[in-house]
Amino acid sequence: MNYDSPQDIRSFLTSLDLGPRKRWGQNFLINSGARRKILKALDMKEGQKVWEIGPGLGAMTEMILDQNVDLTVFEIDPAYVKILNQFFASRGIHIHEGDVLKTWQAEKKTNGIPDRIIGNLPSNAASAIIAALIEKEGLPGKMVFTVQNEMGQRMTAVPGTKNYSSFSILCQYACKVTDHGVLNPGSFYPVPRVSSRIIAMEPHSLHGSAVNWELFLILIRELFVSRRKTLRNNISAAARHRLQPYGRELLEEAFSLENVDLTLRPERLEVADFVRLANRIDQLEKSR
Repeated sequence: MNYDSPQDIRSFLTSLDLGPRKRWGQNFLINSGARRKILKALDMKEGQKVWEIGPGLGAMTEMILDQNVDLTVFEIDPAYVKILNQFFASRGIHIHEGDVLKTWQAEKKTNGIPDRIIGNLPSNAASAIIAALIEKEGLPGKMVFTVQNEMGQRMTAVPGTKNYSSFSILCQYACKVTDHGVLNPGSFYPVPRVSSRIIAMEPHSLHGSAVNWELFLILIRELFVSRRKTLRNNISAAARHRLQPYGRELLEEAFSLENVDLTLRPERLEVADFVRLANRIDQLEKSR
């Protein structure tokens, strides 16, 4: 099959009484130059263990296998699983059928964390997939994802900008996040309504370590519930919600000890600020 030809893809799917399914965000990357760019960013080495999320009909899968790696793919569509088996079973591919959010941890438990993860992620699940890999210790040496343009902007946003969010902080706490450029809608079939971005993620520890991981996650999310409000207002609300066990006074004391101005809005804080604050709150709680 010519993976760059919408006509070939459409004819092949029609012959099987199939078509791209919107509920699973199936948009095939028909730009071979973009696929090569993604593989270059992934920087695979021969013999490495690689996971591909959402292989579809296997355009990227074929190119990955040409690098002589140990490839496992996660595909939610049963019909495409059959196609992938037909195309690639003889090349030693491992296929997990079903929602990757429900299957990746079993693969990790059995065979360990891979060296690389790659995926053209559907818009309705991209943030959940990335968050799960970070929060549940599934980070490889490098990941490269194709995501919607807006999400890519959130992942790379810097403090003080409109796209900076709790998701920005989560991604940047765990990884160096690099933007490798925009893919216009015409790079895909069917043509989506928005552009996409190629985003690379490499684990690091530049911002320190959150001692209480669950507290850190709650803190960054609670403080962005009302991003236009001040930290003081968000703390007051959080103290009545998921940070209730700590109490407003302890939370405000932690901010004071870390010299964080409560009149600021949450998007003004650096990633490292949230790490320091979470650790200070945890320290104060343990000393009570």
